[in-house]
Amino acid sequence: MEKRALEQLWDQNQSTRNEKKLVVTLYEILFALVAFANICLVVFDASYLWKIPYARMTFRDVYLDYAPGLVKKYDPVKGIESHRFVDSYNEEISNLKSALGELAENPADLQARQTSVQSREALIEMTVDMINRRGVDSHFYLAEKDGVLERIKHKMREEYPNEEDSAKDAFREFFSQENLNPDNYNEKFKFFDSEVMYLMNQNYFRWIGEDGEKKDFFHLIDRWFVLFFLLDFLARWIIAIVQRRYRKWYLFPVRQSYEIFNLFPPHHAAWFRLLRVIPFYMRIRQNGWLPDDGLAPDIIKSNAGIIAEEISGLVVLNILDQTKASLKRTGIRMEGETRDAVENLLSNQMASVAKKVMPELQPKISEMVSYSINRAMEPYLLSPIGPIVRLILMSVHATVNDGLEAALSGPEGTERLSHILQDSVSNIMEDMGDPASQEALIADVIRVLDRVQEDVRESVANRNART
Repeated sequence: MEKRALEQLWDQNQSTRNEKKLVVTLYEILFALVAFANICLVVFDASYLWKIPYARMTFRDVYLDYAPGLVKKYDPVKGIESHRFVDSYNEEISNLKSALGELAENPADLQARQTSVQSREALIEMTVDMINRRGVDSHFYLAEKDGVLERIKHKMREEYPNEEDSAKDAFREFFSQENLNPDNYNEKFKFFDSEVMYLMNQNYFRWIGEDGEKKDFFHLIDRWFVLFFLLDFLARWIIAIVQRRYRKWYLFPVRQSYEIFNLFPPHHAAWFRLLRVIPFYMRIRQNGWLPDDGLAPDIIKSNAGIIAEEISGLVVLNILDQTKASLKRTGIRMEGETRDAVENLLSNQMASVAKKVMPELQPKISEMVSYSINRAMEPYLLSPIGPIVRLILMSVHATVNDGLEAALSGPEGTERLSHILQDSVSNIMEDMGDPASQEALIADVIRVLDRVQEDVRESVANRNART
């Protein structure tokens, strides 16, 4: 009965643990989805007014072509309003089109004719004013669209060239009664709408806030994500204290200091919000949703394996094939003069390694030591005292590099390294002095070399067949 009761209790505890694990997993999935949605929104916001290289336009201009409804909804978030000058210009263009349309149907309509004349004059006056404005007075200044105005002027000069190469005269010619009349206004406005008004409609207006920056209301959306991240951080901190995961209660925020990018949302620093990808990456990696070696370990390992295989294949083939032939032919026994000769050969090679090879490997050894130090100090580098620790480590790395360089390139260091390698050779040769060990070693080496030789021949045959 006691055994059965213990089994039932164990089953209950196991079921409880499984339920808790399921709840934690579901919450982590929820967190990952919310964090990913926030990153996508942050990237969209940061790129909304970003100028696309070599394209002379922003992503907002692209959305304006392909998703005008999206622009209409998101412009208020960025504090963007339609420009009054552009609205007035569009209104006068509409009045002129309507008047010309009425004249096309009824040439005797005096009111339409009068409206046409007034609209032409107003458009010419507005155009001259638009071109004359410079610097902060420009209608395109706040939107940083002065380049758009230059493109408009260039297109008009190309379409209506004149002796003075004047954009104003080009606009005057376009709006003149000789050029624009009830019979051809539809065809003329096809060019004007697609080349001129298309660019002018990219202009917009943004108010300046009390902080001196252009108004931006993205923080009103982002604050709900920040609140979610803050509650998640505090809950995990409390759980860590209750479960005593760290020796001190304040070590949790130190170890999770990279989450500052989630918890501190600067109002006008979109680049800082983009760094939220760091805590997102760390969180999904801690959950085991990424390979332990990083995002692309298979690619790195695969290429490294190919290179290592090619290099080691060439070296090992030459050395081991000659050794195998020698062992089979003479049946060398490592004793007496043979032993001394082998030991002397290996000792000379080790001395050569100490003098020539090791100094060349010094930068890689220094890099390995520095990498080990950085890995050991990683929790402190990610903490608020990270800059101070980084300055200290710079001095430590310099000292380590100088010490290794002196030890591996100087005469004293080379001599010590040679003694170490030669002592290792002597110990190996003493162990190989036993005849039984020698025979077993030779037999094993020959078997290994036979297998290697067979594999190499097969590999060479396959490569030759493919070529």
